[in-house]
Amino acid sequence: MTGAHRKRVVVIGHINHDRIWRLTEPLRAGGRIAWSSRETRLGGGGYFTARRLLDLGHGVALLSNLMRDTHGQSALAELQDAGFDTTLITLREGETDFADILLDPTGERTILSSERRLSRTFLLDRAIEAEAFYVNAPKLPPTILASLRQAPLVVSQLPLREGEMRPADIMVGSKADLAGRPIADIWTMARRLATDRLTHLVMTDGPGAISVYDGREETTVSLTRTVSLRDTIGAGDTFSGSLLHALLGGNDVVEASRLAGDETTAWLERREAQSHSATEKSTS
Repeated sequence: MTGAHRKRVVVIGHINHDRIWRLTEPLRAGGRIAWSSRETRLGGGGYFTARRLLDLGHGVALLSNLMRDTHGQSALAELQDAGFDTTLITLREGETDFADILLDPTGERTILSSERRLSRTFLLDRAIEAEAFYVNAPKLPPTILASLRQAPLVVSQLPLREGEMRPADIMVGSKADLAGRPIADIWTMARRLATDRLTHLVMTDGPGAISVYDGREETTVSLTRTVSLRDTIGAGDTFSGSLLHALLGGNDVVEASRLAGDETTAWLERREAQSHSATEKSTS
């Protein structure tokens, strides 16, 4: 993708330690399920969006939490080595809670997350400035809200669990999370959370068409091409990072959604190819 020059972007969201189990058959009640491989990697809504923005050349500060154990310290070092600004990450006492992700052969995933990890709030001792913010969190302290109010551009993930109000220009959600809900109803929900600053709602649908809604008219954006892959973890968050990049480059929200959708397809293909290459090397 081309367009935006390097900008300072603050990404507010979780950094997970994802433990991914590749199952040999679908989950079923009372069954004994075999798994073929298991890997642990950094993930989470904050991480994947921030990683995409970093790869696209932006200066990215992560506002998140990590634990002060071996896993947390290792993750912090990895993020610093990658080039993230980690000065807004809070190190908390305690042990890292892993997010277990069960991937069946069809690509269906089941995510097991600790309530304790999901309920952790993000800390900020003063309002900060950036050219853009991305928010993937249900609850936000006053210092973050003050930062968002003065920001030129705010993109927020649509919170599904007890989301609190936050000023946002664009809200991004998944049709799968709100199956059967008319987009006008989702707009009402998003507008209540994002205040009257909200201009557009962007709803993704996996490889299906993206819907862009401005409160009056829905525009459908079809992807140039699609792929069918087993591992789509992080695709939605990568889309959000690509969308923000395209908006910073001056594209309108419809064109930005098209560019972000196509770039996410390309990102999935690259990761799949890298995964196959790594598997071949390990077995040769």
